[in-house]
Amino acid sequence: MRTFITIFILMFASCKAKYPAERYTIPTKYRELVASFKPGDTLKFRDNKKNLCLYLITAVDSSFVNEGIGLMGAKGRKDIAISCKELSNPRQGYETYYMFILNRYPDEDTATFDVRLKDFYGNEPKDPGILHTDTITANGFSFTNYYAFLPYNRATQTDSNAVCSIYMTNKDGIIAYRNLNGVWWTKLP
Repeated sequence: MRTFITIFILMFASCKAKYPAERYTIPTKYRELVASFKPGDTLKFRDNKKNLCLYLITAVDSSFVNEGIGLMGAKGRKDIAISCKELSNPRQGYETYYMFILNRYPDEDTATFDVRLKDFYGNEPKDPGILHTDTITANGFSFTNYYAFLPYNRATQTDSNAVCSIYMTNKDGIIAYRNLNGVWWTKLP
C-alpha cells in the first residue's frame, strides 16, 4: 500500500508544472501578422483576369489551457485562432476553417504559427521567418516588407490551382497569394 501511495504522489507531482505568465505569451511578431483581422471582415482578392475570391472572417478566438493535472491532463498552451468562410466557390466540406492558429507551449518554451487558405496549410519554417525587404509586383500591385509562407506539402503539389505561397505584412495581413500555375491573387482595399 505504501508503494502505491508513493507512486501515486510521484505521478501526480510529475504531471503538474507551473510556468510563469511570460511562457504563455504569444510572440509580438506573430500577433502583428493577424492583428488586422476582425470578425465580419471580408477579404477580397483578384487575379489578373479580374476574377474575385472572397473570404469572410467569422471569428477571432483565444483559449488558455493551464498545465495538465494527473496522467490525462491537457498540455498547457495558449491559442489564438481566426476562422474564415470561403464565399467564392468553396470546396465541399471545406467552406469554413481556421485561417490562422497561433500557439504558445510553455513546457517547451516554443510557439507555432499555422496558416491555411483553400488547400494551403502550414508554413515553412515553423515561424513567420524572415522579413523580406525586396519588392514584388503582381497584378499591378507592389508590396515590400513581407513574410512569405510555403505549404507543408509543396513537394507533392500537383494541382495547378493549388495555393503554393502566401504573402503577409504586419499592417494588412494576407496581401497576396500565388497558385502553382503562376496566377497571382492580390488583396483589394
